[in-house]
Amino acid sequence: MIYYFLFRDMRVGGSELVSIQLAKILKAHGRQIVFVCLGGGEGELRKKVSPLFELECLNCKRTLTALPALMKSMRNRRDACLFSSLEYVSLVALMAGKRLNIPVIVRLPNMPGNVLYSGFTEIKWKVIRWLNRRLLKRARTIIAQTDAMRQQALDFYPLREDQVVTINNPLDRDHVISAAEQEENPFEKGKTHFLTVCNLAYSKGVDVLVDAFQQVKKVIPDAMLTVVGRDTTDYGRQLKATLKADDGVRFLGFKDNPYPYMRHCDVFVLPSRMEGFPNVLLEAMCFNHPVVSTTCVPVVKKLITPGQNGYYCDVDDSKQLSKCMIDAVSITGIQNHYDLFDQQLLLSVFP
Repeated sequence: MIYYFLFRDMRVGGSELVSIQLAKILKAHGRQIVFVCLGGGEGELRKKVSPLFELECLNCKRTLTALPALMKSMRNRRDACLFSSLEYVSLVALMAGKRLNIPVIVRLPNMPGNVLYSGFTEIKWKVIRWLNRRLLKRARTIIAQTDAMRQQALDFYPLREDQVVTINNPLDRDHVISAAEQEENPFEKGKTHFLTVCNLAYSKGVDVLVDAFQQVKKVIPDAMLTVVGRDTTDYGRQLKATLKADDGVRFLGFKDNPYPYMRHCDVFVLPSRMEGFPNVLLEAMCFNHPVVSTTCVPVVKKLITPGQNGYYCDVDDSKQLSKCMIDAVSITGIQNHYDLFDQQLLLSVFP
C-alpha cells in the first residue's frame, strides 16, 4: 500500500511538521510515502519534503475546490490510502475516499470542542464541525493527539470506540539539537531572555504573555521577551501597536530554524489558550531549560513537573503566568525525558 500524505500548501505549520516526522518513521519501517500538495509547490516545506519523499502538487487555489483534482490524481491508484492532519484537507480526503473507495486516515489537529472563534471564522468552524459529523465516520482510523482529544471526538461525533486511537506526537530530538547548533547565540548577553515560538493568533495567547511580561519586568528589570513566529493577522498587528520601543518585547517574525533561540533562551513560555498537542514545548524541552505553559491541554501536566523543569498555570491568567515565569528562572539541573509517543501503535495504524 502507498500512503499519500496530503498538505494544503507548502507553508510550515505544526501539523505539517508532525506529518513529516510521522512519514520519516513510517519510511524507516518500510512504508511507502508520497506527499501530495493541493496547492502550489512553493514554500518552506518543499526543502523539508522533496529530498526525502516524492512530492506531487495539484496547484489548486482553494482547498475545498481541490476535490476534482485530487480524485483525478487518485482515480487509478487502488493501492492507495490517504492521510491528512488538517481540517479542510481532511474533509476533501474523506469525500475523495468515499467516491473512489480509498481508505482514509485522519489525524485531528485540534480539540473538537474549541470555541475560540468569532465572527465569520466562528461560522466557518461551525460548518466544519457539521461536515465532520457526517464525514469523519467514513475514516478508517482517526488519530487523536491526546486522550482528552480522543474523548472529545467520541463525544462530538458519531464514531466507534475502536475507530479513534490516541497517538501522542513524536519528537525528533536529534534534528532539533542539530539544527540548534547551526547558528550562534542570537540573544544579547547580560539579559534574562524569555522566548515563545508561535504564529500570532488569538488562540496562542501572546497578548496574555505580553501582559505577564510587563509584570515580570518589575521583578527582573533586565528581562527580554522574544516572539518568533509568522505574523500575518490583524490580532498580531494590533498587539504590536500597543507596545512601546522600550518595552523589552521583540517580534522577529517567521524563522525557518527557531531552534537556536530555544537553545539559548533562559525560559521558554507557551501561553496558549488552545493547543492540539504542544509540539513546540517538547522541542524547547530538548535543551533542558525551564519551561512555563498554560494548561491549554491536559497533557501539559504530564510534561511539566512544577519546580523541577518548569511551571504551569491556568489559561488567560497573566498574573499566574508572570509568577511562573519569575519562579522558573531559578530552576537548574533539568534533565528532560519524553516517552509518550507509541511507535508500535503508529505502525499498526499504517500496516
